Amino acid sequence: MHVLIGKRQIMLAALVVMLGLAVFVNWYYTNNNAQLFPEGAADAGNTAENSDGAAMFTSAEEEDEYFASVKLQRTASQSAAIEELEAVLASSDAAVEDVQSVSEKIAALTAAAKAEGDIESLVTAQLGGNCIAVIGDNSIDVIISPSKLNGSSVLVISDIINNVVGDTYENVRIAAALS
Repeated sequence: MHVLIGKRQIMLAALVVMLGLAVFVNWYYTNNNAQLFPEGAADAGNTAENSDGAAMFTSAEEEDEYFASVKLQRTASQSAAIEELEAVLASSDAAVEDVQSVSEKIAALTAAAKAEGDIESLVTAQLGGNCIAVIGDNSIDVIISPSKLNGSSVLVISDIINNVVGDTYENVRIAAALS
């Protein structure tokens, strides 16, 4: 008489059980209804007056206001810097070297502003939510909505940065906004 359960059937059953366990673990850790802070201590009475520096939960309206205010401040500071540089260009005392240096600085500022806008537009289009990109001397900081930050979004943002500016920046930091 043949053996009813062979080695292949045992291996197949073990693989099915492991696959089922993997699916369960994946479902358990990606369940959107799970409470991150079941005790509720993180958002209980946490206001600007009694905040101890910990992250606070905010509404979508507050988040939108935060991103809008940061973009407005950035635009104002960029405009002021360009106006100061253009004032140097307009002065009759400027030497040829100064004019060339100021022209290069203006070109760098406008290129950085364009790259920031391109990064923000592409990240918003691909991930949704809000985004701010800030380009420094040798770094790029990208701040996105906390709900949009995960492993795959970091890869998407890194790919967007490489496509927009290439490998010209050494330090790229991607973070969630804590407003």
